[in-house]
Amino acid sequence: MLSREDILKHIPHQGKSCLLDTCETWTDDTLTAHTSAHLRDDNPLRYQGRLGIIVGAEMAMQAAALHGALTGDQTAKTRGYLASLRDLVPESDRLDRAEYGLLRIVAQREQHDVAGMVYGFSVSSQHGAALLKGRGMVMFRARMPVNETPA
Repeated sequence: MLSREDILKHIPHQGKSCLLDTCETWTDDTLTAHTSAHLRDDNPLRYQGRLGIIVGAEMAMQAAALHGALTGDQTAKTRGYLASLRDLVPESDRLDRAEYGLLRIVAQREQHDVAGMVYGFSVSSQHGAALLKGRGMVMFRARMPVNETPA
């Protein structure tokens, strides 16, 4: 199990922007994390006092970034950006409900190459109720301009 301090050493999201509290387990393809960030009043993604369900996708993609770092995937060492979210299935309109308890986030790598990675993810309540499912694509920043060829 990794603590929040351990997680902060592996992902670019720092301070309150890091939405993961612990990482329970990981394999070559899957990572399971937990968080209570959805219940914090100082969550930087709150808008007008609410935390929308889409924040679950940010939590999941942070879990994906952690997975890439932990599995030693060299392509994950390159800074990337979230290029798209697909197949989103929200089961709630917001995350900041106390009855959800500790959230469970599962990120599963579906594809990766030098251009980017695709992860399927799910966010569920402490009691197992599905809150959000979907897929996210991370694209890596080019190491050289597109019109330039390597020497």
